[in-house]
Amino acid sequence: MLLKRVQIVIVLLSFFTLLTGCADTSDVKIRQEKTTAASSSVQESKIYVYICGQVKQPGVYRFPKDARIVSAVEAAGGFTSKASIESINQAEKMKDGQQIYVPSKKETSKSVPEKQGNIETSKSGKIDINTAGKEELMTLPGIGESKAQSIISYREEHGPFSNAEDIMKIQGIKEGIYDKLKDKITI
Repeated sequence: MLLKRVQIVIVLLSFFTLLTGCADTSDVKIRQEKTTAASSSVQESKIYVYICGQVKQPGVYRFPKDARIVSAVEAAGGFTSKASIESINQAEKMKDGQQIYVPSKKETSKSVPEKQGNIETSKSGKIDINTAGKEELMTLPGIGESKAQSIISYREEHGPFSNAEDIMKIQGIKEGIYDKLKDKITI
């Protein structure tokens, strides 16, 4: 008698499962694939940036690919009262893995400013080809207005240079010009 009741319950559960479609998993797999594809495209369009120094909440934040430094400052709760606000270019686009350090007013008053006019150089005195503007690039030997614009266009289209030698990917910049530049540029 007990066996017969168990069999009836199993039959009823099986029938109910088939009726509601719980046994059909093909739809679930399709939805998972769509979700995976959507999440991978979202991750490709995001960058991670570390902001520290004189901000209220230093840390690693995620942003859209073309975000500006001002977004990182806002995400970190804004500047502290000790921040040297004018020492960073808040309009600059951020790069994946970038560290943004906001110095204090005390730090910047003791050091020689790295920016003079529109020309920005690294601490080593070399020009960063990933962040330099047209005027700064034109101070390099063998780089005129059109090559400077080509460098900027290349960065905008392909992203930052991964090493200094990549500047030879620019039309008109080959080993001869690179030999003149290599001690004056950095990434």
